[in-house]
Amino acid sequence: MLRLKFIILFLILASQSFCFPAPPSKKHTSGIRIFFGPAYGFYKANSNHAKNVIPKTSALIGIRKEIRCDKEFKTFFLFGLDYFFHGYNFKSYYFNPDSIKIYDKTFPYDYSVFIQEIDLPLQMKFSFTRENNSLFSPYIMVGYHLRYLLPAKLNITQNGNNIKSDNADLKFKNPLFYNKINSFVSLSAGWQKNSVNNSNTSFFIEANLKYGFSPYYFQKNYSATSLYTSAIHVSLLLGMKF
Repeated sequence: MLRLKFIILFLILASQSFCFPAPPSKKHTSGIRIFFGPAYGFYKANSNHAKNVIPKTSALIGIRKEIRCDKEFKTFFLFGLDYFFHGYNFKSYYFNPDSIKIYDKTFPYDYSVFIQEIDLPLQMKFSFTRENNSLFSPYIMVGYHLRYLLPAKLNITQNGNNIKSDNADLKFKNPLFYNKINSFVSLSAGWQKNSVNNSNTSFFIEANLKYGFSPYYFQKNYSATSLYTSAIHVSLLLGMKF
C-alpha cells in the first residue's frame, strides 16, 4: 500500500514537471526591446487632384529602452528609435514645362511615392500580470512618436512608360519646429512570454495602430498643387526583450 502511494505521488510530480513550464525569472525588470514587422497604411489624398490611392509595401524596425516604473512589475516607460518605410501609389496630373495646367479630373498619370522616416517614440506600457512572476503577460501601450521625414522617392509613369523619377522632398502641412517634423500617436496591444529560470530574454508579439496629426505633401512644377496625403498605419511586430 505504501509503495502504491509512492508511485502515485511520483506520477503526479512527474506529470506536473512535464505539463507546467519552469517559473519565470525573478530578475525580470527593465531591459532592451528590439522588433520588426510588416505594416499597412490607409492613405487619403486630396480627391480634387488625385484618385485610386493604393498603399505600397511597408515595414517597421525599432529598438526601445524599457524602464520599470512601479513595484508591481506592471507599468513601464519606453523610449527609443524606429526606422519606418512605407509609400503609396495614386493617379494624378503631369504638366509639361510651359504648358497650361488644366484640372479636368482625368488623372492620366501614375504616381509612386516611397517614404522613409525616423521616429522617436515615448510610450507607457501597462501589463495585466506581473512580469517578474508570470510566464505570459498581455499588455497595452500608448505612445507619442516624433517623426522626421527622410528623403523620399517619386516615380511617374503613363501606360507603363517612365515619365519622371525625382526626389519627392516631402513636407508636413502643419509642421512642428521644422517642415519635415511632426508626430504620431499610437495604441498597441501585445502578448509577452517572459524569461524563465536564469534567462534574461523575453519574446513578444504586438499589434500597433498609429495616427498622424498632419498630412504631408510635395510640390513640383510638373505636378498638381495641394497633393496633401494623410494616413493611418497598422503594424504587426515580433521582437525580443533582453
